[in-house]
Amino acid sequence: MLINNHKQKNTSFIMIISILVVMLLGIALLSFYLANTSSIVFYKLVLNIILIGASIASLFVLLNGIYVLMLLNDRQLNRFGTELVKHSIGVLYPRMLHITQLFGLDRDNVQKIFSEINNRLILSREIRVKPNEILLLLPHCLQKSHCKHKITNEIYNCRRCGACDIDFLIGLRDKYGVNIFVATGGTIARKIIMDQKPKAIIAVACERDLSSGILDIKNIPVMGLLNDRPEGPCVNTRVKIDKIEETIKYFIGEGE
Repeated sequence: MLINNHKQKNTSFIMIISILVVMLLGIALLSFYLANTSSIVFYKLVLNIILIGASIASLFVLLNGIYVLMLLNDRQLNRFGTELVKHSIGVLYPRMLHITQLFGLDRDNVQKIFSEINNRLILSREIRVKPNEILLLLPHCLQKSHCKHKITNEIYNCRRCGACDIDFLIGLRDKYGVNIFVATGGTIARKIIMDQKPKAIIAVACERDLSSGILDIKNIPVMGLLNDRPEGPCVNTRVKIDKIEETIKYFIGEGE
C-alpha cells in the first residue's frame, strides 16, 4: 500500500472539523437570534443572509469531513464525493490551518492530513504515464551536510558513496528512466517543473513545503512523500526508498 492509516490523523481531523462546524453553527445561531430581536429591516435582511450562508457552510464542511474520513479509512468514494473533496480541499485546508493556530493544535498534523488526502485522490484516479514523464523532485537536505560534492545544480555530481539516500534515488532513475532534480526552494521547484513539463510529480519534502507545493501546482498530479528527520529539520534528512519506488511503479502501471 502506498498509504498507511494513522489513527492520530483521523482524531486530529475530526477535532478540527468539529471546531469549524461548531463555529459556523454558532455564527448561524447568533445571526438567527439577532435577526429576531432587531426591528430594523435592513439589519434583519443582512443577518438572515449571514444565517443562510453560515448554515450552508457548516453543512458543506460537515459533508466534506465525512467524505475525507471515508477516504482516509480506505473507503471507496462515489463520483460526487471524490469531486467534492477534490474541488473543496483547497478552500477548506487554509481554514483548518487557521483553526490549529487559534486553538494551539499541531499544525504538522493538518499538513500531513492534507498531503494524504491529496495522495488518496490521485490513487483514486488511476493515472498512468511513461517513466520519462515523471519528475522526482527532491529537497537538498537529503544530501549529507558535510558532503563536498554539491548536487543542487547537478545531481550527478553525487559520487554515489551510499552515505545518503541520493545514491539510491539515482539508482531508481537508472532503473526506471524517471527524471530527478534537487530543488533548494519553491521558486527553483517551480522553474524545474516549467522546464521539464512532467505529467506526474513525486515530491519529497517536509509537511509545510509539501502542502504548499501541492497547492501551488495546478493540473499536474503530485504525489507527496514526507522526509524523515532523524537529526532535525533541514539537515541530513532521509526518505523511504521503497515508497518512492512503489509510487513510480504505480504511475507507470506496474503497481499492485
